[in-house]
Amino acid sequence: MVSMKQIIRIAILVGLLVLFATYAMADVLNIVTLGLSPYGYYDKKNATGLSYEVGNKLAEAAGYTPNNVIAPLARAVSDIASGDADIVIMLPSPEVNKVAYNLGSVLYIENVIIGRAETPMRSLREVRGKVLATVRGAKYDDRISKANGIATYPTENYAQSLKMLMAKRVDGVVGPQLGIYHAANKLRVPRRAFGKPLVLSTSPARLFLSNMTVTPERVRRLRQALDLLLENGTIKSLLEKYSL
Repeated sequence: MVSMKQIIRIAILVGLLVLFATYAMADVLNIVTLGLSPYGYYDKKNATGLSYEVGNKLAEAAGYTPNNVIAPLARAVSDIASGDADIVIMLPSPEVNKVAYNLGSVLYIENVIIGRAETPMRSLREVRGKVLATVRGAKYDDRISKANGIATYPTENYAQSLKMLMAKRVDGVVGPQLGIYHAANKLRVPRRAFGKPLVLSTSPARLFLSNMTVTPERVRRLRQALDLLLENGTIKSLLEKYSL
């Protein structure tokens, strides 16, 4: 027969375990990384990538344990909106701006249009009447629109966009130059197959914190961590690691 003292001891032990588990969960930062190479991808079944590594470094510098998953753009925004993910690094868009708190710029991305070598894109005027492959849900430049005479074809990633370009199913690819060339390298498509990139803009990829999980403490810790990684060169060194 269990005595009252034993019952009290068991109750205290259970309470402590619940407390420790709650504390541990509070220190976990759920990160969603866009599944776009080289920002987030799998190398021999291991998750890696520029944004993946930066996200982990940010969490650790802020005193959190990172729980990082790679997901398509649409799911990433959905997870941020629901609070299933705490942070994401991505270009600003109307969708993410509505559901997340902007903590600042992490790195800068050069957005370009790339055509085939025989049909280079030298100006936006030459792009009019053409079809560009673009990652589904991404917004790289407001001038890329039907109103400006430019049609877009949604794809899942840069690799699919490039495959459609080389198959002559689209006239060009729009997106980050680093991402496009990284995908071309993995597909073993030489750069001479492309025309000179038409630079559209340089945009900041920002750190977004879900409105569902935002707290003053998280904002403070993550901003301090971001400032630290920018100042000590950690983000710069990671960017150089993934640049081709």
